[in-house]
Amino acid sequence: MAEGLDAPGVAAVLKRVATRHPRVHCLTNTVAQNVTANMLLAFGAIPSMASHPEEVAAIAAGAGAILINLGTISPEGERAIPKLLDVARERSIPLVLDPVFVELSPLRMRLARDILRLPGVTVRGNAVEMAALDAAMAQAQDVLRVTTGRIDQIEGPGRSYRIHHGHALMTKVTGLGCASSALVAACAAVEPDPAVAAAAALTAYGIAAEIAAGRAAGPGSFAMHLIDALAGLDQATLTERMT
Repeated sequence: MAEGLDAPGVAAVLKRVATRHPRVHCLTNTVAQNVTANMLLAFGAIPSMASHPEEVAAIAAGAGAILINLGTISPEGERAIPKLLDVARERSIPLVLDPVFVELSPLRMRLARDILRLPGVTVRGNAVEMAALDAAMAQAQDVLRVTTGRIDQIEGPGRSYRIHHGHALMTKVTGLGCASSALVAACAAVEPDPAVAAAAALTAYGIAAEIAAGRAAGPGSFAMHLIDALAGLDQATLTERMT
């Protein structure tokens, strides 16, 4: 269950995503691009993935949310990040940071610290990544910490959630964690409370994973069924799974 967020609350956020079709601009890693785009489409959102520094600001300017994923970061991506930060700041666009393997790379740590100078960033990572960024997040303004794992933990100013949904097969398909960051961004595009947005996204994703695992023969078919389950979520299914 999601501690503090009920099925109607999750369903309300998902309905806004499905109705408004927010565009999420993803500066993401090459490993996760395809699955991220397909999960966003199944969710009802629209992905864009431009990374060229000369066009990224123009394309991101019309997005409902921005995702910056530091996996497979390139020189081109490094130059694009400041432009995305400027767009997010000037247009008050929600921004989600996925600090992939930040604990292993001084470059990624520097970029993550630069991103965290923007107020109100949502950071979605695993426990190791979040621990590596703990000091930087402590100095950041209005940061939302989203730590995913067996139990997802969402911690922000004045509000926290724990999400008890998901399946072990999620760790057997590359890119699914990265895709979860994009879903958090999609919900942030339509929900003004970033903690509620993250809780809704991760609850939906976790329940879809449970459904997919019941249909799958292994990791390959699990990924396929996860897209289908995410696309088919409704309030009745949420209520059944959350009670």
